[in-house]
Amino acid sequence: MIKNGQIRYLQDIKKYTPPDHTGTTNARLIEKTFCENFEMIHGTIEPGCGAHRHSHDVHSQVCYVLEGEMDVSFDDKSPIRCGPGAVVEIPPKVEHLIINSGEKPLKILVIYSPPLPPRGDIPIDC
Repeated sequence: MIKNGQIRYLQDIKKYTPPDHTGTTNARLIEKTFCENFEMIHGTIEPGCGAHRHSHDVHSQVCYVLEGEMDVSFDDKSPIRCGPGAVVEIPPKVEHLIINSGEKPLKILVIYSPPLPPRGDIPIDC
């Protein structure tokens, strides 16, 4: 647990690609070592890439679009286009698919509550 506060910069945080994602670079901004109830991730997803259809058994997920456009589909429903300022709420057990539908990298903040367990993230050397 952090005792005295800290300031970190995105460019200094270790990057990784989560399993079942393509063209995705994530950085864990807030980890369980700081807050046991949630984690916050900055994600960059290349055009045409994203998260394969999946669900989380006990984790709520929120995505906030900073830059770019993404298509999100829930369960077997048609995709919904989301742009900057969109807040996407995904409850536990809801299948979802996220794809960068734009021509530029998609930048999003992702919050999971509770934090995801270790799951085979692939480190990226930047």
